[in-house]
Amino acid sequence: MKNKLKSIFPLSHPQHIILGLALIGIGLILICNDFYFFWPPFATGFLNDDLIGGVFIFIGIRLFSWAISDKNKITVNRNLLIATAGLLAFGATAEFCHGYVSGHPHMITAGFLEVIILLFDFSIIGKSKKHNY
Repeated sequence: MKNKLKSIFPLSHPQHIILGLALIGIGLILICNDFYFFWPPFATGFLNDDLIGGVFIFIGIRLFSWAISDKNKITVNRNLLIATAGLLAFGATAEFCHGYVSGHPHMITAGFLEVIILLFDFSIIGKSKKHNY
């Protein structure tokens, strides 16, 4: 059964697929909620722009497509994982700041979840190939 499943849908990078789906989910939340970020007041227009959620979705789709592709390039993987780490660090910092300012515990919880996903990303970076040789 396991061999049949691998021949039908080969998954050589399941961690990348999980990370890509997480980014797509975060991006959809940011696109669907136009009033998610409320602090600092001068940056709410930028932070709530659909472009921010679109970047999350774009990187998530690229990670997903890299994971299921047969032509995986190490440099593309490295760049995608670094971009993912930057996005997640940005998101976690924003969540913690909003949670501190507003006192809403769900914002702090979301910040912790993004830190956990960031640590998962660091784990993938640590286990990934660094060079072509």
